[in-house]
Amino acid sequence: MNPVRQTIHFDKNLIDKDALKVVNTIAKAGFEVYLVGGCIRDLLLGYKPKDFDIATSATPEQVTKIFKRSRIIGRRFRLVHIMFSARKYIEVATFRAGKVQTSGNGVIIRDNYYGTLYEDVFRRDFSVNGLYYDITKSEVIDYVGGLEDLKSSVIKMIGNPTERFEEDPVRMIRAIRFKVKLNASLSPEISKSISKQAHLLANIPPARLYEEIIKLFHNEKSIEVYKGLLKFGLLKFLFSQTHESSFIDATLINTSKRIQSGNSVTPAFLFAVFLWAAQNKRYNELNKKNKSHIDLMIKASEEIIKRQTQQVMMPRWLSSRVKDIWMMQYQLENCNLKKAKELINNPRFRMAYDFLVLRSQSIDPDLKEKAEFWTTLQK
Repeated sequence: MNPVRQTIHFDKNLIDKDALKVVNTIAKAGFEVYLVGGCIRDLLLGYKPKDFDIATSATPEQVTKIFKRSRIIGRRFRLVHIMFSARKYIEVATFRAGKVQTSGNGVIIRDNYYGTLYEDVFRRDFSVNGLYYDITKSEVIDYVGGLEDLKSSVIKMIGNPTERFEEDPVRMIRAIRFKVKLNASLSPEISKSISKQAHLLANIPPARLYEEIIKLFHNEKSIEVYKGLLKFGLLKFLFSQTHESSFIDATLINTSKRIQSGNSVTPAFLFAVFLWAAQNKRYNELNKKNKSHIDLMIKASEEIIKRQTQQVMMPRWLSSRVKDIWMMQYQLENCNLKKAKELINNPRFRMAYDFLVLRSQSIDPDLKEKAEFWTTLQK
């Protein structure tokens, strides 16, 4: 099968210099190598990609011999991270073959079979992510109609959606994310398959879903992603204790505005909002027993967080901050002026304050006066 080859000279300012170094170094070592996937999709749309992935004919062991500061990671499929700083790395993958090892329900459990560029294309998920870029020739290589689909703003699966979602159910939530990010439509085949196979997300380890959650909601269109997850019945397999509310809507809109303004966001805030109603409900159920408010809050918080971690992992630092946000709501609602000035110096105050303000603007309008009090006190 001959690919479509299109000569495109991308703006060099949009391409990461370290990614270019990696590609050129691997090419000089005599291996086939390309920029691939989402970075090519974004470059074609005129965006500056956040990440640059590289695909090559070199095995992980061969790549680590070329780069001293590199390491092999992964079990299901081994990748190489080439380190440029404590926080920056470029990910390099060896071309994958069509052969995979799956469990009884079709989920891929081992994918360490190496192949050719042509085989690698058909191991990727969506056509718009199946594009390769040859740096030396300034050429986009397209075996799957990704260029046309990107132009038509449609998300299509490479292969049969039913089979591809069985292999990796996480592709379903990625489909929603790409649909929103690219302002595209889902192919009828993908839409139908997601609606039927949403339950397969329950098979994914909670640790793997944590990073996907960050990608889903820490962006400028998070509320649209949220509505999409609801529409296709996917949200309940990520946050079964979460139900629609104006508080969640207000928070996601606020998150998007913060990202657009270049302000920081934290997943702790997101989890705290998504689980707030469940925490309140459990607190009220426990409140029948004669215990202190703090004891009840701690018990309710721990129970709700424990249930959530069965679906999506919450690192200890994150669950600790979520509990801090919840515990401080009572203090923000009830403390006197003397203690209020002390509370402002608490390192968690700002998150708890923002949480209170959003509550006052949505589900708890009776807290508006209290929110204004804290706003004025900080001036």
